[in-house]
Amino acid sequence: MGRRKAAMTNTNPLVVRLIELMDAARIDGHVLSKRAGLSETTIRSWRVKNNPNITSLEAVLNVLGYGLTIKRIDR
Repeated sequence: MGRRKAAMTNTNPLVVRLIELMDAARIDGHVLSKRAGLSETTIRSWRVKNNPNITSLEAVLNVLGYGLTIKRIDR
């Protein structure tokens, strides 16, 4: 039986989407953290309480094949 994921209580929309992408990629947390240059504890903490800084968010997105962009809001 596989390990259960920590319950996600972080509601920041960017972090929620990042976690969805991490889950969909089914990449091992150890491998993801090594490729992104972060600790497993750091990445794991995003699920429950902490928000990543921009550099960490971008590093994990890049490992997953995504990028971070800024776009103008149409009003």
